[in-house]
Amino acid sequence: MNHSEEIKAKLDIVDVISQYLNLKPAGSNFRAVCPFHNEKTPSFMVSPEKQIWHCFGCGKGGDIFSFLMEMEGLDFVETLKMLAPKAGVVLDNNDFSENKNKNRLLEILDLSAKYYNFILTNDKVKNESSKKIRDYLLNRGLKTEAINRWGIGYSLNSYDDLINFLKNKKYTDNEIFLSGMSVKSEKGGYYNRFRDRIMFPIKDVNGRVVAFTARINPDNQNGDKSFGKYINSPQTDLYDKSRLLFALNLAKTAIKEKDAVIVVEGQMDAISAHEAGFKNVVASSGTALTVSQLNLIKRYTSNVILSFDQDLAGSSATDRGVAEALKNGLNLKIVSFKEGERGKDPDEIIRNNPKIFEEAINNSKNIIDYYLTKEIKSIDLNNIDQKNKSVNKILTVVNMLYNKVEQDFWIKEICQKYSVNESFLREQLSKIDKKVNKNDTFETNKKNGKNFVQASNVVQKNREDKLTELLFALTLRFPQNFDYLSNKLDLDQIPLKYRKFYELLVMYGNKNKGKLDYNQFLAYIKDETNSNNNLISLLNESWLLADFYLYGQDNNDLESKVKKELSNIVLEIKRLYYKDLIRQKESELIISEKNGQKDDILKILNELKELNDKLLKIN
Repeated sequence: MNHSEEIKAKLDIVDVISQYLNLKPAGSNFRAVCPFHNEKTPSFMVSPEKQIWHCFGCGKGGDIFSFLMEMEGLDFVETLKMLAPKAGVVLDNNDFSENKNKNRLLEILDLSAKYYNFILTNDKVKNESSKKIRDYLLNRGLKTEAINRWGIGYSLNSYDDLINFLKNKKYTDNEIFLSGMSVKSEKGGYYNRFRDRIMFPIKDVNGRVVAFTARINPDNQNGDKSFGKYINSPQTDLYDKSRLLFALNLAKTAIKEKDAVIVVEGQMDAISAHEAGFKNVVASSGTALTVSQLNLIKRYTSNVILSFDQDLAGSSATDRGVAEALKNGLNLKIVSFKEGERGKDPDEIIRNNPKIFEEAINNSKNIIDYYLTKEIKSIDLNNIDQKNKSVNKILTVVNMLYNKVEQDFWIKEICQKYSVNESFLREQLSKIDKKVNKNDTFETNKKNGKNFVQASNVVQKNREDKLTELLFALTLRFPQNFDYLSNKLDLDQIPLKYRKFYELLVMYGNKNKGKLDYNQFLAYIKDETNSNNNLISLLNESWLLADFYLYGQDNNDLESKVKKELSNIVLEIKRLYYKDLIRQKESELIISEKNGQKDDILKILNELKELNDKLLKIN
């Protein structure tokens, strides 16, 4: 038994996942709202028996390792290191051999940060631009200690100084390129990615440098004008902008202690805040909050205070951040500064007067209150059209609130502010909710009178895929239907990507006379396919899918209900199969008619008649 198998044997997947999600019993399994996509109704299932999980909304699934890799943004080796102590497993160096290349890239990034910082801060560096940058930062209120603490540096206006420095440290051109620190020219050579810029190291939650944000030289006489004011490292194996929050490595302890996080836009906003004593601040690096960033936040707190820039772009980022945060069930507040207060962003405001920022944080408004205040100021309440649009905009945000008591409270507030009828508002809210739910990835099948086929629109797959997967799920859990399945469906009537699984399922069922043991069937798949991961994943998904649909069903005469449902599914798969063949023949007919191929036309017409006759028989 290798270390990963040993860890899985010693740790219970339910215990691990319940540290992140509110799991609730669902028969022999557990279910929760999925953390990997936006949904209101739980479609995330966990099987303690099989030690697997799957979401029927977004399609993600796997074991204890895949969950943590997805949730924490870790690779396999990092996950192994994280779980080993919890399982009492001692790892050896052989476990990390595959991580050698990644460590080399991390070393390059760390050395680059130190190199840039040395150029900026060391008096021995005789460079006029670096001295000007240092003076610029000091004039912005950053002390030398803070510059060093944050590792801020300067990239010379050179095409090869960093590359030569790293190559002297025995790193190759390709390694430097893969780290994101160089660019490959059309002629095949390499040159520095960053030139004449202020360098801000970006660190992951563990404090490792994984990328840089580079600000153009404010003096800008020799600066690289071919890009924008700020540029970031490219996406690499180490860096994905949407999955990181600047300063989280330093802020996470304070976030837990205060049970709140303050989110700003830029790196300088976060740095100024920390240096002024606001230790629970992170930066989204100039973008609206992403689902991955919100998942990071949810590890430490459910209370989010947004303090984005006061300009139009900042306002837009706030709006987008709000939507994602509310969909993820977070408690949200918005910081707004009084008119006349000096500063267009948190950095400038803090430098002018930290007390203003502190007061604004303490007086941050509930999300609905924020929008109400903002909307009332921006419209003419006597203009019916403006009033209607404004009300609908606020109701859209109210609809995102999970707490119904909160929704009721704000409906009454909107009534008062806009002088509108409450029943009208509730009717509008209901319309908005229905519209949103149409696009929701999950519709519950629990006690709603829908049969399995009707309710099979869970994952964003085509109908044929959904039906086929449900066919497998119900057959696996009711193996007495193996004979029925093999007699009613030909192999070519199954979608191509599922045929191998169907073939194995029927062969196994016939071999074992309608009896099925999960572990034995899993071993059978591994033996027959050399451990095909796609087929193993399909088995796990199908096993949980049956429980997902059967949960909440009346157990009276369940077997006959399933048999009937299987019959409906088989007929529908056949209909779709013949409809697809008819569409293909109709396309062939059009081509033949265009080309004047009379013999082919006659042949295709006969084939079409046969196919339509078969379809009619099914109907």
